[in-house]
Amino acid sequence: MMDFSYLPNHEALLNEYLEQRIQTNSEVFELKALQGFLFATVCGPDGIEPEMWLSHVTGGDEKISEDVVFAMLALHHHISEQVFSNGFVLPFDGESSWQDKQLWSTGFLYGCQSYLNKLNESDLLSDELKQALVTSTELLGFFSLEYAQVETYCQSIEVDINEFTTQQYQLAAEVAPAYAELIEQVALGSGLYND
Repeated sequence: MMDFSYLPNHEALLNEYLEQRIQTNSEVFELKALQGFLFATVCGPDGIEPEMWLSHVTGGDEKISEDVVFAMLALHHHISEQVFSNGFVLPFDGESSWQDKQLWSTGFLYGCQSYLNKLNESDLLSDELKQALVTSTELLGFFSLEYAQVETYCQSIEVDINEFTTQQYQLAAEVAPAYAELIEQVALGSGLYND
């Protein structure tokens, strides 16, 4: 059996590969965005095959090396293990740069878009589950906003931006470990998926 442990050398390899790819293809994900995207994909009800998401995140790189593919699969496995053992932790904290938080949230929103639209359109879904889905997704996607937007909002309601963003991070960190379970409940409640 292959060992899919995600190791520091995998992270270094992915950072190097993605940085090189971004220079020639603007559709390629940075590592934090890839982590957010994979989290959304792992939590999703559709079970996307690696070939599909690999093509997305690499900008369709047909010359990708086996060691980079393995590193991406190891990262996917690492996130899956966290999600399904209820030990998922956001890969950033309240002190992380806005860019790191923004990349993760943007990748997350990109990754969940296909199934969110489908689930939200279900007539069978209860209002309670719809609201839980919207609220949780908004919390996890909050940092996709531009810092200046949040700053303007905080000024308009006379709230300290550091306190506000710390609170938003804490809420996202609470929601993240239960997101996959919520998606499963919503998917079953939508009538679009079976057990």
